[in-house]
Amino acid sequence: MKVQTDLTIPEIDEIRKEGVKALVERFGMAKAAFFLRETASRPLNYLEIKDQLFGEMTATDIYAQIKGGYD
Repeated sequence: MKVQTDLTIPEIDEIRKEGVKALVERFGMAKAAFFLRETASRPLNYLEIKDQLFGEMTATDIYAQIKGGYD
């Protein structure tokens, strides 16, 4: 599988549509709606979430980990 290597930034509206579609497909309509209501109605500390997810990883480390699944 070939991985896209350009750094084109996708449109945020398209990302939202894809995200909602994925949630509905995975969780079903009711669970997806509940999840979106619960997460969208609260302020989030994105830096804290980033630290929890990636710790001290660099962008290069994250890219290598993602790419590793497609080689």
